[in-house]
Amino acid sequence: MGSRLSVIDEMFLWTHRGLGLPIVMQGVWRTDGVVDADALEQLCDRVASGPLGRRVRRPRIPGARPEFIVDTSRYPLSFRAEPVPVEQVIDWADAQALVTLDPECGPGWRLAATRDSDGGTVVSVTCSHVLADARGLINALHDAMNRTSSAPADSAPVSDRADALATTTRVLRGLTRAVFGLIVSSARRAELRGFSSSSTSPRGPDRHRMSSAVVEVDAALWDKATRTAGGTPNSLFLACVGHLARREDETGTVTLSVPMNVRIAKGPDVTMTSVDNAVAMVAVPITPLTTLAQIRKLCREAFASPPMSSPAGFPAELLQVIPDRLAHRLADGPGQRDALCSNIGTVDISAFDGHPTSGLALRAVHPGATAAQLNSTSTRISGYLCRIGSTYTLSLVSFEAVDGNALREQALQSLATFGITARVW
Repeated sequence: MGSRLSVIDEMFLWTHRGLGLPIVMQGVWRTDGVVDADALEQLCDRVASGPLGRRVRRPRIPGARPEFIVDTSRYPLSFRAEPVPVEQVIDWADAQALVTLDPECGPGWRLAATRDSDGGTVVSVTCSHVLADARGLINALHDAMNRTSSAPADSAPVSDRADALATTTRVLRGLTRAVFGLIVSSARRAELRGFSSSSTSPRGPDRHRMSSAVVEVDAALWDKATRTAGGTPNSLFLACVGHLARREDETGTVTLSVPMNVRIAKGPDVTMTSVDNAVAMVAVPITPLTTLAQIRKLCREAFASPPMSSPAGFPAELLQVIPDRLAHRLADGPGQRDALCSNIGTVDISAFDGHPTSGLALRAVHPGATAAQLNSTSTRISGYLCRIGSTYTLSLVSFEAVDGNALREQALQSLATFGITARVW
């Protein structure tokens, strides 16, 4: 037996089943030299035997939560021998995300590689967001590269019957408290009304395509700009993505959805691994006049407040004991804002098989998304920031009607307002 899925895991499982926007995590890793295909095959084997080597088992009893079980199956390494022009690396990476990943039947992850025209190697690692978040994906890759990867120990077996009973009991107790709170508290009633209105907010113009861009900046330059403006590397990141989320001639507030890392155990029946989804969402509103110092303050306040989750004291586990479609409707919206800003932090992958890392980008992609699915999100743009060595890498995915070239130019212009020059992938 493995660990039971959290509410966050199940939300991503709904998107896999077609409810909302499909989400796949992708790491794009580059080296200066050619990595041997045999070394990449061995890397695949180690990833498969590590914490990503799992899939979802559906429960046999209503009310029980789905469960992660070990599954070491994997796709064969996809290695393209013909070099990709360096200016088309992102196009190649976009194409690698189109392969079907199935967290329920497996495999839920895939590794592909190619050479670039400058004599380097480009590696794409994709995995279903059900299996891992961005930090979890990079943790698994780091451990596999350093030959320290091992599958997590199974938690104590819990039968579907026992889990259904325990989960239902928690839900009933939580519902009782929540209903009582609605009766006695006008603030709780207002909170519930606000939650309902946010989940039915207008989605904006029809969307039929996405675009992506990756730029990198010397860390010393980025950090100097933040110190000059009284901010932090993270507040500069939020300011740039907020600027890109603001439509032309729009002068009002844009609200950023910011993941907060909560990589801690959440109860005696939950076993957290290094790859589990462990984020909660907070909201940060900014205007064109909001300074980096003010964004820093807003972030501190947001991280100290309750994250966006179930409303008005209703238990989050409620979403795990009702049908998927109803749960998706109830949960649709609270984590979605004008932009998503995910700061993944420092990544420790400096070399593999004797070849130094020359670049690393992390992002969420949405393979095969239909127009209806694109219109299901109010998010205009998502941004992902990571640091490796002396470089910050900013990855962008836009849901607005711009192509990749225009998105790159917009990113360069946004950074230039802070005196920062960037290099495009």
